[in-house]
Amino acid sequence: MFNQKNILSLNNEEKIKDLPSLRREFDLNRLNERVTKRGDVEEISKKLKINRTVLSRGLYENRILSIFPDLNKSKVVSMSTIWLERELKVFSGIYDIQRLSTRKLYKKVKEWRRRLKLNPRLLLTDSQHDLIIGSILGDGYVRKRDKNCNFRVGHSDKQKEYLLWKYMTLKEFTSSEPKFSLRRFKENKSIKTLELSTFTHPVFSYYRRLFYPNEKKIVSRKILNLLTPRSLAYWVCDDGSYNNRQGYIVLCTNSYNLEEHEIMRKYFQEVWDLDPTIGFRDGKYYYLRFKQEDSKRLISIIKQFIPEGIEYKIGK
Repeated sequence: MFNQKNILSLNNEEKIKDLPSLRREFDLNRLNERVTKRGDVEEISKKLKINRTVLSRGLYENRILSIFPDLNKSKVVSMSTIWLERELKVFSGIYDIQRLSTRKLYKKVKEWRRRLKLNPRLLLTDSQHDLIIGSILGDGYVRKRDKNCNFRVGHSDKQKEYLLWKYMTLKEFTSSEPKFSLRRFKENKSIKTLELSTFTHPVFSYYRRLFYPNEKKIVSRKILNLLTPRSLAYWVCDDGSYNNRQGYIVLCTNSYNLEEHEIMRKYFQEVWDLDPTIGFRDGKYYYLRFKQEDSKRLISIIKQFIPEGIEYKIGK
């Protein structure tokens, strides 16, 4: 005799528990189309009574074979840690996935992930790399998560368009759209911010080691030497403030100490022929101020890279 608990257990029992059954009962192309955000696989597995692990493997196999239709199915599992379509194509351009044995392919995938931790430019576009460098110098940060890291950044509601532009640039590394949250401060104040968070990936581990050698964000000449006019523009978009009355730019680099400001000042002098002054306010915060002529020169360097909606940072 069944009680209510037995009936619920039967109703929730998984009907699909292996890949052959999944391939036979469902159109995996259509199921893949339904996975657009974090949590969709979990929801589909419950609704259709499919074992979650089996569903994940089936969807991934289907996606891999849609890109490499001639690939032996036994090799799909070896590539299971590579989720991005573009990354799969880059990987296959470096390693001969058709000729490698399943065992050797598995080793090459591990080798590839190690290489990305040392050189993210193997995968990232120039725009993505510049955005990450400029943003971490500014409002962004990289969080350590188990073996890999993820990138996060938030902007106020006023800068929503700018944050959404960042999201579109890094969209392939995200599993959900940016979300609003309340950022609280010690003075019992709170600001509504739109938060962007990527999923964990080896490429972000490089930036974690670069910016957080002792678990605290720093700025060094090594980091500054990575700046291009474009990444410098993104830094100004994050930390910059334009004085409309007097026509000068201030970089609100509050989180860095005096020694780091000296490094930044020397960098701007030697690389960009700009001579900012180091300011000090509220008895604890340093910042960089560019005089009017230097501000004009700085704007001429970065203006072509300023995203729409944030032009007020350079007085437009």
